[in-house]
Amino acid sequence: MAKRKRDKIKEDGDQKLIALVEKLQNQISFQQNLDQTTLDMSDDNVVASKILRAKYSFLYNEARYRHTRFSGITNAITQ
Repeated sequence: MAKRKRDKIKEDGDQKLIALVEKLQNQISFQQNLDQTTLDMSDDNVVASKILRAKYSFLYNEARYRHTRFSGITNAITQ
């Protein structure tokens, strides 16, 4: 019984992690579209973009480390 509870907790954590990774993917995609139309990016925007990519990279690597499985359709972002 303890193993089932542990598996359920891991599964819930994995689902939250996947949701967060997808949210960050969408934010990066939206920001990339804005960056292409912006003539002069401010330093704040550049820093915010790098922070967003660092968060995504960390959480993506964490999901890989945890061997998280996702069967849905998601955006592919190249790093």
